[in-house]
Amino acid sequence: MGLLQHSISAVALVAASLAPGAAIAQAVAPPLSDGTAVPRQAPRPNVLIWVLDDVGFAQLSCFGGLVPTPNIDRIARSGLRYSNYHTPPICSASRAAILTGRNSHSVHLGGHAAVARDFPGYDGRVPAGAGTLAENFRQAGYATFALGKWDHVPPGESTPAGPMTYWPLRQGFERFYGFLAAETDNFDPLLWQDSSPTDRPAGADYHLNADLADRAIAMIDGRNAVDPAKPFFLYWATGTAHAPHHAPADWIARFRGKFDMGWDKARDRILASQKAQGLQPGHAKPAPRPAILPAWDGLKPAEQRLYARQMEVFAAALAYADAQFGRILDALERRGELDNTIVVIVSDNGASAEGGPTGSYHELLFARDALPSAAENMAFLDRWGLPGTYPHYAMGWAVAGNTPYRNYKQTTYEGGTRVPLIVAWPKGIAAKGAVRSQFVHASDITPTLLAAAGVAPAASVNDAPQLPFEGRDFGYSFTTTAAAPPRAQYFEMFGHKGLLAGDWKIVTYSKLETWNMFGPGRTDRPWELYDLGQDPGESTDLAAARPDKLAELDREFDAQARRFNVYPIADQAAMNRELGPKFAADFARRQGKWTYPAPVARLVPPNVPPLSRGSFTMRAQVGFAGDGPSGPIFAHGGRMGGSGLYLDQGRPVFVVRAMNGTAQVFAAARALPAGTHRIELRVGPADPANPRGERSVVISADGETLLSRTGRFEIPGGPGETFEVGRDDGSIVGENYPANAPFPGEVRDVTFSVP
Repeated sequence: MGLLQHSISAVALVAASLAPGAAIAQAVAPPLSDGTAVPRQAPRPNVLIWVLDDVGFAQLSCFGGLVPTPNIDRIARSGLRYSNYHTPPICSASRAAILTGRNSHSVHLGGHAAVARDFPGYDGRVPAGAGTLAENFRQAGYATFALGKWDHVPPGESTPAGPMTYWPLRQGFERFYGFLAAETDNFDPLLWQDSSPTDRPAGADYHLNADLADRAIAMIDGRNAVDPAKPFFLYWATGTAHAPHHAPADWIARFRGKFDMGWDKARDRILASQKAQGLQPGHAKPAPRPAILPAWDGLKPAEQRLYARQMEVFAAALAYADAQFGRILDALERRGELDNTIVVIVSDNGASAEGGPTGSYHELLFARDALPSAAENMAFLDRWGLPGTYPHYAMGWAVAGNTPYRNYKQTTYEGGTRVPLIVAWPKGIAAKGAVRSQFVHASDITPTLLAAAGVAPAASVNDAPQLPFEGRDFGYSFTTTAAAPPRAQYFEMFGHKGLLAGDWKIVTYSKLETWNMFGPGRTDRPWELYDLGQDPGESTDLAAARPDKLAELDREFDAQARRFNVYPIADQAAMNRELGPKFAADFARRQGKWTYPAPVARLVPPNVPPLSRGSFTMRAQVGFAGDGPSGPIFAHGGRMGGSGLYLDQGRPVFVVRAMNGTAQVFAAARALPAGTHRIELRVGPADPANPRGERSVVISADGETLLSRTGRFEIPGGPGETFEVGRDDGSIVGENYPANAPFPGEVRDVTFSVP
């Protein structure tokens, strides 16, 4: 793997500035020969990173946004805001760059881990030579904690069966509490503690962000049991503000009517605030409104109410997360540690347009190419953002949330790659409330934090020699507004491409309908050229006027693409097509059979039977004592889509739940007596000759048919949740049994046969 020469130089400077073992020497104070203690050096700083999800450049109040985030503002006032921070434009890639100090393609996460490809830049397997920021801090004596989202795990490996090579505890973290997916239900999350599944705390008012704050405070306070002065590295990665946008009802009520002005006027207000705060030059203009996005004033009143409500919920979710973050800050202040804590707040990519033009009551409908209409969304208006919804706002709010930049998440336009960055350290950074305009990239965070904390990069991690960082230490900007050293940085995501060098940028796109996962894109569109210094909104394409500059940047993109594993480039539809043969090979290897000798939990594809193909046979041995137990035999999905077989007071019931939450229930005629039974469920394919498209459902026990009916339904693939045998984790797909509880008896030898 080739490396930028400046990266090698940057690491050499950091290493040269620290004597070998200097980091350890600060933590240990050996006695002098006469028995007196060596004076303890100043304590090393704690490090706290909050990685926000899908939060655009213009959504925090201290970046001109209309969502009040007073605790983020508190950190901004005590430190620095960076107006020229850039990131890969999707979560897996961004977080990999942040945590390793290297380009995302260099560490094999050039796309999203869920669509890993069999090429070095995309296979999702972070090389051993790219040890994480956490591992570097751990080797230097820090306590290391990860909380929240961890979604850069190769497909099929985020299950209790492992392997767990790429899980937090194998990537330098001593503790983990969070979820292993791109998103989770904030009211009923699928949680892991360290490397084991765990249930969410009980309570009708539960919300994941409050739980994550509770856990963070407990981990910080837990150091008191051994060494209260031991420094910590805390990676706090909320799912907010990725969909589903969830918030407590009283928080949603606070924002009633706050966004009735619509996305067009919101952009104007945001840009004016950004200029007043020194975040944008006076000549900045917003990017053109995307052609597919209607003007707010042209919408019907009912549509305006729907879309305003969607933004109210997003604002409530973000503001509620900010309040929980404030609790962590307060805890550090009570401990007297806040002043010596480096606090970094950053978003992983720009605001998301994956809700499409009308938004979606179920965020994952876009993965089925089935986004709802505005009329379909209206049925969820009054409960948008509450349990029983899994929502995403309309794309117009993403466009506003990236003001003044163009487009949104996934694209390599500024709206996808330029996001907020805040750094504060009261004991180490004298500047307070200032704005810095130097270019910073996600890969710069690791080398900068190690240098600031006085930690020399580890030479070896798990016996693997470490590769130099590709990011640069931007610590010089803590004390100066001087320009950053010259640098060019590539971007690539799903066939979207770009390269930024100073104010000059080339960019092209695959497709702008990022909510259409399966539609064709292009990777051969011609470059566009922009001068961001004069045109931050990328409104005027200078490709024809400056072919010399375009050719220069094109050559640099190709050189970096070769150096950092970017080739071969594919669009999102092509990546999805590449997955087909992998699933087909796994299906052939299993010969269409999935067998589970005992209960299992939290399984994800390809380790689960493909029930959404439409027909299957399931056989299981089920035993229980007493009369009428209720509990799941198998469950795939939850209240917003899935299927399952369960006993309801001893009576076998098959349920198919659509993604709008409605259920079709197929209940056997009678309950089973106590004892051991062989239960069989057969779901037949739709009959092509039947104009109703009905399927057959047959339930039998011990050879006796208990139910034979037909129904018209599709089986969702368990969207947003997991597959279990003998339990139902997260929100339940069935009815009348508890979530996250084992079947009250025995479930064994469960076999699925899929034709």
